[in-house]
Formats: sequence, structure tokens, C-alpha cells
Amino acid sequence: MAPASRGIVSAPAPASGPRAAEPGAREDPLATFRRLCVRRGIALGGLASGRQDDFRTVLAAASLALDEGAAYDERGVNGRLAAWLAGPGAMIGCDHVELRRWLVDAGLVERDGFGRRYARVVPPPPAYARAVAGLAGCDLALFAQEARETLARDRDARRSAWQARRAAPPAATADDRRWMGEAIALAKAAADRGEVPVGAVVVHDGAIVGRGGNAPIGGLDPTAHAEIAALREAARALGNYRLSGCALYVTLEPCAMCAGAMLHARVARVVYGAPDPKTGAAGSVIDLFADGRLNHHAVALGGVRADECAALLAGFFAARRS
Repeated sequence: MAPASRGIVSAPAPASGPRAAEPGAREDPLATFRRLCVRRGIALGGLASGRQDDFRTVLAAASLALDEGAAYDERGVNGRLAAWLAGPGAMIGCDHVELRRWLVDAGLVERDGFGRRYARVVPPPPAYARAVAGLAGCDLALFAQEARETLARDRDARRSAWQARRAAPPAATADDRRWMGEAIALAKAAADRGEVPVGAVVVHDGAIVGRGGNAPIGGLDPTAHAEIAALREAARALGNYRLSGCALYVTLEPCAMCAGAMLHARVARVVYGAPDPKTGAAGSVIDLFADGRLNHHAVALGGVRADECAALLAGFFAARRS
């Protein structure tokens, strides 16, 4: 349940930083609503402590579920707000009772002292006047439905394109073998340091932008896999944590941790050498790159210079056992 009073109605917008709004550059309330309505599980408390225009737009939209000049008993207002949460307000992660309390606390809805009569406040409080004016008269239910359907179509199109690429992945090229050679050199360097010989490179526009060799032992870091090091270096080199359009080459099939990092980074293509029958997450044990439930997909190609990559690993572990 929301607290009885939150002190959020007069909360000022942040004065500086990335959340600060530039004069004359505020987003239109309808555009703000469209951006937010395609999300899920938005916490009103989180909005209240963040971008005030987002918070006010959502509460203004919710208040418009009540007709101007109409009075509602508790059952009536609850029904209106529940219907709004099931439709245009489906992105909000609360129930109608909590939403009603937020609206009352914000001064957008008034109630009598016994909670038996509710009505939308007209005119709205000054902090919400711009959002209410920008949304009033719009069919927000239809607007939200169209926005969500557009998002779903876009996602389906991206998934279909990925599935088509995965169904007929291109064969390994001379460039693939060349970049894998760079990863093999990093794997050999890792072996010289006493690490399991795995190396990785990230390639963007025909150039290496990230390199990494296995280093969990020396770095006392269980996450210091070759792929993670290469991703970090590439992100710094490109100035972006999103590595769209990049390909990652690694001598050993990625584990679940590294595959997840590649998906978060939006890597477009993953090329690996030897399969890993114990922890491989590109098809040997699980295939995260083929899981349609995830919102990003990368095309994975294995077996590039696999014999050389496997020989490095076999030789390393044979030496350790002798």
C-alpha cells in the first residue's frame, strides 16, 4: 500500500544532471505517455523520485479515468481505476487502491472525510496542469493499444530476422579464420601466465576494438574470462556499452555468464572455436543465443579452427596433470 502522505506534489525537478529538463525542450505529455505505456511493472514510487514529468504524466492520465464533474462512491472510483490499470495504465505496477491514494495525495482527486465520495479536481493542481491539458480529449486506451502493438510487431520482425539468419548461418570466412588466429594468440599468452588458454577479440568495421585473455587466477576474479575482458575493452574503445554491429571471436564456446554479457552488449555475431561439453552456452549444454524469450539475439557460429583451439586446451591440462 502507498503511504498516506508522500510529499511528492511539490517536489521540484532535479536542477542538474541527465534528468534535468532544458528550458523549452520538455517532452510533450502525449509523447511521454507513449514512451511509458509500452513498459511493464512501473513503480509509482520510482517515478516520483525520478523524472517528474514522467510521474506527473502517469498520474494525470490516471485522473482522466474519472469524468469531469462526476462524483463516485468508493466502489465506483475503484472500478474506474481498475479498468484504467487493465487498459491504458497496464504499465503501472500497482493496484487500484494504491493508485487512488496516489491521486488523492497529489491533489488530482478529492474525497470527503469519510471516503464515500470521490471526484476529479478541476482545474488540476498547477504541477499537473500541463500534463492534464496535453492528455485530455485523447483516447488513451486506443493510443496505448496502438503503441504496444507497434512494439510487438517490431520485436516479432527482429526475432524473425534473427531466426532466418540462424537457420542459414553463413559459412566461416577467411576473415573469421584470421580473427580467430588473433584470439588463439591471446589464448597462448594466457597459458603462459598459468591461466586456462582462452582468448577473445571483438571486431568492429574490420578492426579489432577489444582483446582479452583468460585471467581469473591471476586477477582473483571469477568473472575475468577472456570474453568479458574483450567486451570491456571494446566498450571503452567505442565509447558505448552497446556493441551493436560487433562480432566476438573466442577460442572456446562461451559459458552462460559470457553469453549473457554478449546479449546485454547487443553483440551481433559470436564465433567460437572448440565446443565446451561441460559449460557451453551456445548449444553444447544450453543455447542462450537461440532462446526466443530473450529480447536480443546474436548469430552464433562454432567450429572455426576448432582443432587448434581444442589442442591448446588439451595440451594445457595434460601438462598440469603430468
